[in-house]
Amino acid sequence: MAYCDVCGNYDAEHTDGEPSMKASSDYQPDLYYYWDQPIEEDYNWRDAYPDVDCMCEICFDIANSEKKIQWDIPRCQSRL
Repeated sequence: MAYCDVCGNYDAEHTDGEPSMKASSDYQPDLYYYWDQPIEEDYNWRDAYPDVDCMCEICFDIANSEKKIQWDIPRCQSRL
């Protein structure tokens, strides 16, 4: 189930087959949805968004442009 905790966009998995939910403007099946903790990713938004587990690509891009996403730099790139 992908549901953006910031703006409310969601994909087909969130509709549970309910056709009326697919008529909503929040139904965005073509967007990519980012997940944070407990899975391990190379980004973290917990400081800016402590209660957000999922973001659509629109909200993620906005948060990233506002420097609210912290990126883990791989060890091999830390000495560049």
